[in-house]
Amino acid sequence: MELEKALQEHEEQVDTLLKNATKYVGALKAWKKACQLGHLANLQKAALQSEELSGTLPQTTGETKNAWEFDVREYLLTEAWRKELSALVAERYGFRPLTAEDEESLISSPILIRSNPIRYTLTLGKVNWSAIRPKVVAAELKRLRDRTAAGNAQEFVESLYGACVYLSNKNDPNAKFRDIYDLFCLTPGYKKENPPAVFGQQLYGLHRSEIRATRGGRKIEIEYSTGNYKEKDVFSVISEDGRTIRYFTIFFR
Repeated sequence: MELEKALQEHEEQVDTLLKNATKYVGALKAWKKACQLGHLANLQKAALQSEELSGTLPQTTGETKNAWEFDVREYLLTEAWRKELSALVAERYGFRPLTAEDEESLISSPILIRSNPIRYTLTLGKVNWSAIRPKVVAAELKRLRDRTAAGNAQEFVESLYGACVYLSNKNDPNAKFRDIYDLFCLTPGYKKENPPAVFGQQLYGLHRSEIRATRGGRKIEIEYSTGNYKEKDVFSVISEDGRTIRYFTIFFR
């Protein structure tokens, strides 16, 4: 079961419909223009052509609709979607998502991908993703990976430091990442552009970078959640080797 191939074939069938529909619309426009000009020969010609084209559209539309027989629910219930997506990502972008321990999900650092057969969707991290064509999902996974790698880690560190000073004190700046995120969200538009999943990816980008201190020399120390903390207080991402990293608190020494 290859969803990419099935969608490509169906797209080509719809393209044929579009061509026929374009011809029909063109004939209608010619018909209208003939009315406006009083060109009776063209009026009769365009009217006849429109009638002929309109007669084929319902049948071809129905045939194209009925041609779609791909069982999306079965596809998402089995390993088919994981195998196809993993192979496509590897072929196009040179990295391969890993199968999670539950053998029902995929890990593409920094997120986990799960299927939702009932809704015909995938879940990328915490985001419900309706556009499940494999090449579209692969491109989004590449974008998320690049954004994590390309983040300006040093500027991010300076922002985290400033937030910690504000939330605690300058002598021993520290804070939970949740409190820092909530503080950042006081800036108009921040939360819309940076939902929690994006903030978690920024943390992972910092983690992967070589930045270990502020420009002023304050060293970074990150505490990871290992206890029974509230899930909303933790920012979880998936590492390159498939481990879940749970970011909780940051200190500046």
